[in-house]
Amino acid sequence: MARWLSALGSLLVLLGLAAAWIGWDALLWIPEAAVAAVRRNPETYGVVAAGLVLMMLARMIGRRGS
Repeated sequence: MARWLSALGSLLVLLGLAAAWIGWDALLWIPEAAVAAVRRNPETYGVVAAGLVLMMLARMIGRRGS
């Protein structure tokens, strides 16, 4: 748990520094572009999302089995 919290804290620090350097408008453009891409072709991204869910499930099962 501590490792996860440390990684999350590092990610937030990097996000804050990136926002200070390039601005929030530039950073928020990325999620807006992703949402627009999903709206243009939802089937493809649905398959990608299903694959990601299966990969996370496999990792959780693998950790529980170890």
